[in-house]
Amino acid sequence: MAEAEPRGRGRGSWGRGRGRGGMKRPMYEAHDYEDYSDGYSKKRKIMDDVYRFLVREDLVRVVIGKGGDNIREIKDEAKEAGIETKVSIYAQNSNGGPMMDGAVDRVMSIQSTEDGLAMALNHIVPHVQTHRQFQPGGRGRGRGGAPSGEQRRVKLELRLMVPAHCCSGIIGKGGCIVKKMKQETNSYIQVYTLPLPNSDEHCIRIQNFEADELVVTAVKVFQSIAEIKGKSPVTMYDPIYFEHGEYGDTGSYIDTEWYQEALRSGVAQPTPYKALRGMKGG
Repeated sequence: MAEAEPRGRGRGSWGRGRGRGGMKRPMYEAHDYEDYSDGYSKKRKIMDDVYRFLVREDLVRVVIGKGGDNIREIKDEAKEAGIETKVSIYAQNSNGGPMMDGAVDRVMSIQSTEDGLAMALNHIVPHVQTHRQFQPGGRGRGRGGAPSGEQRRVKLELRLMVPAHCCSGIIGKGGCIVKKMKQETNSYIQVYTLPLPNSDEHCIRIQNFEADELVVTAVKVFQSIAEIKGKSPVTMYDPIYFEHGEYGDTGSYIDTEWYQEALRSGVAQPTPYKALRGMKGG
């Protein structure tokens, strides 16, 4: 297992940043998918043992840990269990080019068995939370950064990435599969209708108050598409900068908060799957 540690911009992730020269993609990334691009497009089959996630750029260093300590701990624990696990957070796009300035999203992949995936996520979940009051270990922070024992609990969250042809496998006929997963885990599960910008990958947003149940939910989602995930090549998501709302509500971190407020205020409207099918048919 290896990890590339990006050099941050030294500021928050919400503005346009500087270039990210000097960063390299992990060497083993070539094994994350089978290339069907013929050197031009980015159509690739995602391998069966690769699980992809969306993380926010300003949390990459937290996930990696000082000197890669967090990633090393994941690898060592998996090795003790007889499992090989690799965790990658990509600092370049899928064709090896530089990341666009201002891109808030980063793609993380975990290559392992389902048990190895769960073990890795147990370590990673505390480090990818975006709400300001969350602190690893469960302590919240009140106004001004002061510790607050009375802080309202906030759900933990993961954002999974799956090929577009897998969304129906997660939802099921009449929503039967996703409803069952919600009942079994008590998790919130949102399958984004629109793909991530310029890609064939969709974001699956899952939330739960309990970290272990959140991890179980993530594994169940990937289990539901295990037989179909790698059947068709897809255009993989390369994080880019874009204006709020430019691509619709895709689950990108760049405009999630903006969309939540726009939906609450009525400025934006959700896009149901029936409407999407109608647009494609037209």
